[in-house]
Amino acid sequence: MSLRLIAKFGLLLVVIGFFMPIACDQNGLKIAEYLVKNNNSFEGILLYVLLISAIIGVLIGAFILMNKRLSSGIDWLAIIVCIASGLIVYFRLLKKGPDLQSGAYLILIGWIIALGGQILSKLKRE
Repeated sequence: MSLRLIAKFGLLLVVIGFFMPIACDQNGLKIAEYLVKNNNSFEGILLYVLLISAIIGVLIGAFILMNKRLSSGIDWLAIIVCIASGLIVYFRLLKKGPDLQSGAYLILIGWIIALGGQILSKLKRE
């Protein structure tokens, strides 16, 4: 299995974690919906961006499995957008808010695997 596919597995963990309880026994969709309705629409939209970019990364992995040649720049873009949007929401809202739950930790593990796999894949190619 290539390191690039391992990075996509990390993004799959992000998608799974998004649908698990992240905080206040709410999954990512419920939290994003709440934020959009309560004057924190920027952070709510960023949560949707986190999910969409992780799904795009998983789809890239499916194309890689079908032996389609895709630029690694798309991988980097999906991973960076996913991580950046989640960290912005965390530092603006969740850091001083409720205790995080299992979904948030699965997202963090997914980010680490995705970023690590992508970095190692690039180093291996060089």
